[in-house]
Amino acid sequence: MLVLEFILSPIVWLMEFILTFYTSLIPSTGVSILVLSFTFTLALLPLQRIAHRVEQRIGKKIEATDKELQSQRGDLKGEDLFLLTEQIYKKNGYHPIQSIGMGASFFVMLPVLVSAILLFSNSELLVDKSFLFIDDLSKPDGLIAPINVLPLLMSLVTIIDAKLRFKGDKKSQRRFLIISLILLVIVYNLASGLVLYWTGSNIMSLIMSRIQSP
Repeated sequence: MLVLEFILSPIVWLMEFILTFYTSLIPSTGVSILVLSFTFTLALLPLQRIAHRVEQRIGKKIEATDKELQSQRGDLKGEDLFLLTEQIYKKNGYHPIQSIGMGASFFVMLPVLVSAILLFSNSELLVDKSFLFIDDLSKPDGLIAPINVLPLLMSLVTIIDAKLRFKGDKKSQRRFLIISLILLVIVYNLASGLVLYWTGSNIMSLIMSRIQSP
């Protein structure tokens, strides 16, 4: 953990500096957090565009490979099916490990999202600061006691994004569903200010993915 904090410390420092600047201009800490999330999402937009192209390229390769495999496999089983699969993979320049690239846009955001955890987990900027129906941004929202609503909203946005971005690709949708559930477990009892940041980032990412989609 200490190594991770050291590696990400420049991003954490920059985020804290910008957030402090925003809170000096904007009366609402919650709005400042949302503006911060939008700022970093836009800053990462060039990398997100590259990641989006990677996802599209790999997605087309997976689709072509699966289609060819389904059309040729017939009743083949065992070693014969394995050899056919290897042949088709080689022909299309595809290897199953490349499917990791379908999450490229998420991996681009990951260092910033982890940095947000490091920042908001101990930030005095959140203590006793309210936002809309949230009484204290340094604590879980507890909007429907004992249920924290904001993490559920964050996961819902991620699932909608995956459904739209990977329309027709059930494997990628399932992969992002698993990721969203893992993130839900991680952030469920963390500061609502952190979850607000992630939710804002997810909403912005969803909007940008819709703009970039053909």
